[in-house]
Amino acid sequence: MNAREFKAIVVISLVLVTVQAVLASTVQNTVHRGNKLYDKGHFNEALKEYDQALIDGPQALEPKFNKANCYFQLDDLAKAIELYNEVAAESKDMELIAKAKYNLGNCYFQRGTKQKDSNLQKALEDLQTSIVCWRSALEINPENEKAAKNIEVARLIIKDIIDQINKQKERQQEQAAKQKHLQEQLKKLLEQQKALAKQTQETNNQLDKGQINQQQAADNYKNQAEQQLQLKTETEQI
Repeated sequence: MNAREFKAIVVISLVLVTVQAVLASTVQNTVHRGNKLYDKGHFNEALKEYDQALIDGPQALEPKFNKANCYFQLDDLAKAIELYNEVAAESKDMELIAKAKYNLGNCYFQRGTKQKDSNLQKALEDLQTSIVCWRSALEINPENEKAAKNIEVARLIIKDIIDQINKQKERQQEQAAKQKHLQEQLKKLLEQQKALAKQTQETNNQLDKGQINQQQAADNYKNQAEQQLQLKTETEQI
């Protein structure tokens, strides 16, 4: 390799380093603007800055992490969870991974507690997942007292939810047993009604064949009508 070729390579390398430095500076400045907006509670405006930072530096994880924070504040937990997961999977910085895991736990906890009144099973699953995330954060940073405390709080809520689910199952079982009993009663009444209809038909046949007289038939009809009325009352009560 002659001197001219070596010099060209050196110049190219210097240019690449310079471009990366400028790019990093641009991303940091944009993230800084986003952070200021975030601190003021202007989360939608902060998102725009973080998006621009990701356009300038697609591999940057800080703006992606901060975007997730914005979505959490805006209560878009699904997007926040997606971004935190991406940061945790892509980052080689264990501190950042621990933060992403911790915030993931917060997301699942938030979503789980919101579902307590509408879907106990989903609430239980999310709260259990929140504990898994916080444990992952603790494995990286055992001194994270907030994660340890959150786990204890989540466990208490999970216990309460499990109790509610068990009571709900008991009520469902009781309702199912009651429903089955009512169905059996209705079936029995239906069979009795069929038997009465058959008796009435037999009375008609006996009267036609002269096997009983008018008075006997009238007595039979009266007795059958009384039984039919009693069956109707029992059916309506059920």
